[in-house]
Amino acid sequence: MPKIYKIFAYGSLINHASLTRTVPEARNIIPAKTFGLKRVFNLASTYRYDPLHRAPICVLNAEPAAPDVPMNGTCFEMDESSLQRLLERESGYHFRSLEASHYHDESDRFTAHYFTAKDFQPYRYLASSTEQKHYLNLCLSGSAVYGRQFVEDFKRTTSFWGVDDEIDRQAIWQGKF
Repeated sequence: MPKIYKIFAYGSLINHASLTRTVPEARNIIPAKTFGLKRVFNLASTYRYDPLHRAPICVLNAEPAAPDVPMNGTCFEMDESSLQRLLERESGYHFRSLEASHYHDESDRFTAHYFTAKDFQPYRYLASSTEQKHYLNLCLSGSAVYGRQFVEDFKRTTSFWGVDDEIDRQAIWQGKF
């Protein structure tokens, strides 16, 4: 019997279309939550590129945070035979385990795996990039499936490396869900 993996997704894999392109056999997809991690735009993508800026766009990473800091995402199951395709897509990340729960029921706890960037140089969010905005909208449209509060939690728990100005951060979210 193949081993089943639970995967905690916090970025583009929240989006069902993005997930099914990589893991078409993903199943039992649920909204989830974990503690002790923060979602940060600080990683140069290895395959998402903005030709106008002639640069990779910035993608999401999960970094350690205080133990009481929540981060929402989704959790899905997949078998070991499908894992290799996901590991190839996420080759710039470490594959780690965490404790998570159902987003609406913290008593429903389980162990899952997630991806966190390997050694990297922090990379600035390209606020004026159309490709960058497309990636953010991909994540937000996936979040919207789980309701308004889920989207608000996503926005509240997401930060942008190199974007220190509050006005710039507000502009990034302007008109986004």
